[in-house]
Amino acid sequence: MNQQTPPPPPPSDSSGEGSSSAPPSGSTPGQQPAPTTSPGSGSSASGWKVATALTAVMAVILTGTVYFLMDRQINSLEEDLESTRAELAEAEESADDPLGGLADLFGDLGESGDLGDLGDLGDLLGSDELGGSDLSGLDPILLECLSPDLGSGLGGEGSIPDADIETQVEAVRDILEDERGLVSDGDLDIEFVSQDEVQQRVVELTEEELDEQLAEADARLLAALGAVEPGADLVDMQLDLLDAGVGGFYSPETRELVIGSEEIDGMGAYITSHEMVHALADAQFGLPDTTDVAEARGSDAAYAALNAIEGDATLYGQMFISDHLPMDELLALDAESAHTAETMEAFPHVLQRDLEFPYIEGMAFSCDLYLDGGWEAVNETYSELPTTSAQILFPDRYRAGEGAVEVSTPQGPSGWEELHNDTFGAADLLFLLEAPGDDPEAALDDPKERVRAWAGGESTVWDGNGETAVSVVLAEHEEGPDLCQTIVDYYGAAFPDTTAADDAGDTVFEGDDHVGIVSCADGEVALGIAPDVDTAREVLP
Repeated sequence: MNQQTPPPPPPSDSSGEGSSSAPPSGSTPGQQPAPTTSPGSGSSASGWKVATALTAVMAVILTGTVYFLMDRQINSLEEDLESTRAELAEAEESADDPLGGLADLFGDLGESGDLGDLGDLGDLLGSDELGGSDLSGLDPILLECLSPDLGSGLGGEGSIPDADIETQVEAVRDILEDERGLVSDGDLDIEFVSQDEVQQRVVELTEEELDEQLAEADARLLAALGAVEPGADLVDMQLDLLDAGVGGFYSPETRELVIGSEEIDGMGAYITSHEMVHALADAQFGLPDTTDVAEARGSDAAYAALNAIEGDATLYGQMFISDHLPMDELLALDAESAHTAETMEAFPHVLQRDLEFPYIEGMAFSCDLYLDGGWEAVNETYSELPTTSAQILFPDRYRAGEGAVEVSTPQGPSGWEELHNDTFGAADLLFLLEAPGDDPEAALDDPKERVRAWAGGESTVWDGNGETAVSVVLAEHEEGPDLCQTIVDYYGAAFPDTTAADDAGDTVFEGDDHVGIVSCADGEVALGIAPDVDTAREVLP
């Protein structure tokens, strides 16, 4: 499965040297080599989803920040009310109701002292959800990083002055340089345009780089795995998804920073801070040459590098709005990002998650490093790149330099043409387990914990006179639940109309027009999918 391919390499870093794409210094030998492709099938590294710029996705701007900030405000208010009630109790002991009905009002809070006892007001303030942003599905570690300064307060003034846009941009840059520690002497090329225009420009830039042949191969892979409908046009879906979700971008090629807001309101402040991290990191470190990473290690390694880049910018952007925007602007941002998230729900789950993963899981990865070693630890990811999406999900694997192990490569069915071969990462597996058959309601229990069993992976797609055969081979890690059982469970959930049977230790799923075989041996789990049993066996290693 091709991941969202990262941007092309920047011309050079600020020192004039090319940016580094070295793996962590502790990388273990035996990591998965570059995948291979058959002649004429196209480069496995070029991918079909080419991000020509580093984007900010509006649907994941808040990711619980408003709720968390409001929750802290509520806790503070409840503490104040408890203190006030204690003072009233003392006053009642020394006088016959000197405050009249006010004492009765506070007394009605009940023994719990909970704001829920205030009726509709308590329901509003105590709500588990505000405008669509909640904490469900987020890594709890983010609560340790997204700890806003309550000084801004409900309806506070915030930190950005009411001035012309140039002055406001300088204020954002001054705050970022002071807090994030990214400093550049050069001017920033910033352009403010409407959201419609920035989305149109990202779509046009991306469309120029799309490889439709690889998109078709990826569509076949996803359809065979039950993640999209057969014949799905992934190119159009990807462009429509970008058109719905992107709020700004930074181009490493031109060093241009484009903001999808025509003023420094809440949206403008978030996107400016997010994209400014990209621009200043590019100037200070040089952004990783992710094209070379993809060529050397496959799309999962390139996706992991993208996660490090976007995770940094998203983490700081979240911190920035938490600390420096007044509550009314945060609430407006929450509503806007929730609307975009609702629009994205019309797309297949794997495409939604492929777009948002670098911002959510990438942010949690950067947060984990930040809590361990501050911004210096985050800065190191630009030279010591994560090499797998498993390192993003489980940062201790990044610290240990644990890369992907090599898996067996099947020969494929005789007479069939190999269309595409690439790495198949932990993130790819996670997206499938979250929505078998593109149905989130069918999700396997605790998908992330199951993905701990991933240690390496590769996928291959073949064509035989218009028919499709697919192989996915995964190496099993010592951590996590049984990977063989996970793949059996997934296939059965994705294709509930198939009939499963045991065949010499393999699980064979037979449907009306396809067969899937799960074979597990010697630390590997192989899934072969084809129109018939014999061909499905031929695509197994």
